[in-house]
Amino acid sequence: MNYGQKIISLIQEEKARGVYADPKQKYYYLQHEEGDLQFQVRFKDIDKLGIVLDYLSIKKQAPILDVSLINQKLDEQAAAVEKRITFLLEGFKLIELDRQNKRAQLRSYPPHTKENSKYYYEIVLDEGTRVHFQRYEYSIPDKRYQKIDSQLTLETFERLLDELSDLLK
Repeated sequence: MNYGQKIISLIQEEKARGVYADPKQKYYYLQHEEGDLQFQVRFKDIDKLGIVLDYLSIKKQAPILDVSLINQKLDEQAAAVEKRITFLLEGFKLIELDRQNKRAQLRSYPPHTKENSKYYYEIVLDEGTRVHFQRYEYSIPDKRYQKIDSQLTLETFERLLDELSDLLK
C-alpha cells in the first residue's frame, strides 16, 4: 500500500484546520492508524511542493517477542536503510547496534558541514517494530546537538514514508 499519499493528504487536512498541537512553536501534529501501523508526524508547514518536518515516527502494533528474532530484524532493517534510502542529502550508515536494548541507530554519512556545524539525518529502529526519523545540527564549538527541521519535497517525503513503512512489514 502507498502510505505516503494517504499520510500527505491527512497532513494537508490537518494544516487546513489550522489548529497547532504546540501553539508556542507553531507545529502541527498528526497521529493516524492505517492497518497495523501507527504514524506520528510533527511538522511546521506543508504546501503543494514540500513539507517542513520536525519528525516522523512509525510503529507496528504487534510486538516481536523473541529477542533473537528482534535482533535479526534490526540487522535486516539497518541494511535496508543503508541500501534503499539513498535519495536524501546523504546516504545512511549504521552507527550503533545495541542488541541488549534492541535498538539500531543510523545517521546520514558523511554529515554536511557548514561553518562551525555538522548536519545529519538520524533513523532509530526500536525492537524491529518502530522507526523514528529526524534531523540534527551539531555545533562544533559548543559540542551540542540540536534538533532541526527537515525540508523535503512532497515526492521525497512520500517515498521516505513508504520506505520506512516497508521496513516494518
